Amino acid sequence: MRILLLGSEGFVGKNLIDGLKDKHELFTADVLDIGSHENYQKFDITNLNQVLNLIKDVDVVINLVTHTLTQSLDDIISNANTNIIGLLNVLEACKKNHVKKIIFTSASSIIGIPKDFHVSEQHLVIPKTAYAITKMTSEHYLRLYKEMYDLNFVVFRFFNIYGPHQKNGLIPTFYKKIQKGESITVFGEGKQIRDFVYVPDIIPFFDSAIIDSKFDNEIYNLGTGNGVSIMEIIEKLSNVLSVKPNINYEPERPGEIGNFVADTELLFSKFGKKPHTNIDDGLEQTILWSSKN
Repeated sequence: MRILLLGSEGFVGKNLIDGLKDKHELFTADVLDIGSHENYQKFDITNLNQVLNLIKDVDVVINLVTHTLTQSLDDIISNANTNIIGLLNVLEACKKNHVKKIIFTSASSIIGIPKDFHVSEQHLVIPKTAYAITKMTSEHYLRLYKEMYDLNFVVFRFFNIYGPHQKNGLIPTFYKKIQKGESITVFGEGKQIRDFVYVPDIIPFFDSAIIDSKFDNEIYNLGTGNGVSIMEIIEKLSNVLSVKPNINYEPERPGEIGNFVADTELLFSKFGKKPHTNIDDGLEQTILWSSKN
């Protein structure tokens, strides 16, 4: 299969390159001048002509390109341009150049305020951030292009992905600060529970979605179904590093989402598996990678 990976130079992209390059004919693209894979091309997802020229003679497109939650707080317009207009450019190119399937990464944060601890794909979606709104909108456009143009899709709603190659995010930030003896800011009491997913565990799901049409035209929660609190993450990192954390407690932020994890019933019923690495092993492997890079 000829696969085009958009957003290849990010944290998840680099892991997918490692996991897919020996199984498929892989092409990669991102905004950087130089990429980490031999078949790399620089592009701007908001430029339709560039996208049309890029997406040719491939079977499947994986779109990881995203303007992040943090970036969206500063620039809502750029967030929408990258996440919505960018995706529409990709969809148009896929339609015109007869791509068989697009695999898209959404986010669990589109839920907004969860009504259940285990959140299924059918849970009511009321996004609370500009970033989450773009992900919800993207899911609707993917369904529309399937209905109007028969462009197949697979959506993976990411929960809290972590692991090798990650430079930003909760776990690498806490790790660096604990290691350096710097203060960590915790909002509230740090009892917020999240579903943390070790990034190598997601690769088999992408590989299966690439090669088998039985997974098409569905949205899947890509989580473990297990919850870990923010304070537990800090404690586990501290134990591995043998360093006592310096914690600065701040009032809970307005609009803080509740505790929730992935309902993995659909994922398991379709794929026969779910992400499996427990948080202790995942953190140990992540810290080992960080110490060498």
